Amino acid sequence: MLLPVSQVASLVNSLKLNWVDKVYLNEIPNEDLNNTDLTVMLLQETDSTPSDYANGTFKGLAMGVEIQMFYKKGLDDDFNTLEAEIELMQNLKSAGWLIVSSQHHTTDPDTNQITKTIYVTKDSLI
Repeated sequence: MLLPVSQVASLVNSLKLNWVDKVYLNEIPNEDLNNTDLTVMLLQETDSTPSDYANGTFKGLAMGVEIQMFYKKGLDDDFNTLEAEIELMQNLKSAGWLIVSSQHHTTDPDTNQITKTIYVTKDSLI
């Protein structure tokens, strides 16, 4: 079984979202930390808890992923951020991920990029 962040990354990459330039797992490399010319997605694991107990042992894992999006500066005027995020969440839901929380948009204090954070979870039997 792939790590939760790898599962979400695989799904996002398969969607070929034209508005996501790079997908990073666990951390953004130093060389891209202040790059505001790209829209990047950072995936970090939030949960990997044993679940579905039976006969004194667990039969599954509750997996969680934090999805942080950092939108590039100077987005096209016709780009609809909200529609893009809704489409992403619908695809995650179709793949079995539950949208736990979709946080409000914020501005990154270091780069002044618009950011968005979504939390998803999925129960997987092992």
